Amino acid sequence: MATAADAAREFATGPQVAEAARQLLSCFPLPELCEALANARPEDAGHLFSAIERLAQFEDAREAFLGDNVVSFLRQGAESQSPQIRTLVAKLVARLVKEGGEVATSRLASHGLLEACEVLLMDEETGTAEAAVGTFCVVVQFPTWREAALGAVERLQGRLGDMLDVQRIRVLHLFVELGRASDDVFASLERRGAYRQVLGAFLTEDILLKLNAVELMEALGSFPAGQDLLSREGLPQQLAQELLDPMCDDSVRLCVVRLLGLILRRTPATMDTLLPGREAPLAQNIAGMLESTNPAERLCALNAWADLSQHPAGLAFFLQWEGRLQAILAHVASTQNEVCKGAMASWAAVLQVPPPTASGAQGAQQLSEAPEILLWQIAENRLLPLVLENLTAKPFADVRCHVWQLLALLVQSRSAAQVAVPSEHLRELLLDFTSETDCSARIAKHAFVQSLQRHDQWLNAFLDENVVQLLAEFAQQGPHWVPCNAAAMVGDQAGA
Repeated sequence: MATAADAAREFATGPQVAEAARQLLSCFPLPELCEALANARPEDAGHLFSAIERLAQFEDAREAFLGDNVVSFLRQGAESQSPQIRTLVAKLVARLVKEGGEVATSRLASHGLLEACEVLLMDEETGTAEAAVGTFCVVVQFPTWREAALGAVERLQGRLGDMLDVQRIRVLHLFVELGRASDDVFASLERRGAYRQVLGAFLTEDILLKLNAVELMEALGSFPAGQDLLSREGLPQQLAQELLDPMCDDSVRLCVVRLLGLILRRTPATMDTLLPGREAPLAQNIAGMLESTNPAERLCALNAWADLSQHPAGLAFFLQWEGRLQAILAHVASTQNEVCKGAMASWAAVLQVPPPTASGAQGAQQLSEAPEILLWQIAENRLLPLVLENLTAKPFADVRCHVWQLLALLVQSRSAAQVAVPSEHLRELLLDFTSETDCSARIAKHAFVQSLQRHDQWLNAFLDENVVQLLAEFAQQGPHWVPCNAAAMVGDQAGA
């Protein structure tokens, strides 16, 4: 007769389908599998772990996890001497609250599993602690259990001073992730001083703690409430001061430049403080990173430039700085594909502003009044040739996606479209419906063709009438459409 371990092995190594889960549970209900795991031999434990964790993926099986025996097993397992069992418990609780909602949360919380997650957050296993963070981030979104979760957070906050650095960073990470999950929770934690402690871990003379807090700060700056916090109370100036330290670690410098770019994008009023001129620490660091041989630094500078250029003052600042502008353009043709993609993505972010109309261009008297006019002149005359060259020089799926996306924005301008369309290689690619095998690249190419349709009145001046109709059909049908006579059309157009 098959044992629970044998059945778990068959399930864990077989197809992960609902019928297999039902068959396993019909032979060995979940409480029996949990009991078997608690008493398993080492050679059987792995399959039991895998089977129990995978069962939680199936909605039909999820109710069984909320039964008294299984919930008691989870509560006891949170205090097990076995790291594997503690990890299993943390992952199961995180999945159950996420998939089961407030009903599952109430069931688990009433058996003390919120308090258990407070302990699991301190576990030496990173995966266990991350699962516990995930549980709290879900629970705080349920009004009934929010205060209970925040109570656990407050207890952890009170113990921060006694924790090792690794545990302290984990708790601070929890504060950041909870704030990301809910604006109300962010406000509550801010009132409790939680984010002062996050900032304190970074704005410190303790270099090891500062380095550990880099990811915390990047996470804090990645959502609106965190960006608003970083924009207040002199924090931008404090962050900028870090860039003046000649001994500043590279990871800290990258982090600060990223954060200041996000702050300026979110709060343009800080422009006068952070970028009063080209000698400002932020400007000099962006300039240096643009010339760096380190791809991470180049990408950081490009992202910061894109963030700064989201508002007119930041855009005008860099458009008038020819030396840096030339570097930003040159990176579009970089031999490092990640830098090339990053540069095109940055230009795409900046070119979200539509091209100016003829009347708007004539009405603007100064760059500060309408920097987008100079932006589009640069895009049409200097950026477009580099992007078109990438169609030929970089026939890679991941690069092509960025090329088509940027071209779709550029050809919003009639001038740019009239330069791009006569390109022989571009026309060949447009009519080669197998040119892009990657889904993202096909979608981006289709977006380019759709963008071209705004100029349908004059396209037949450059393309055969049949080709114009074919492209119009492509724009209408979608990115995965392939016409029956596509091969013939490519040949005809190539010989035109």
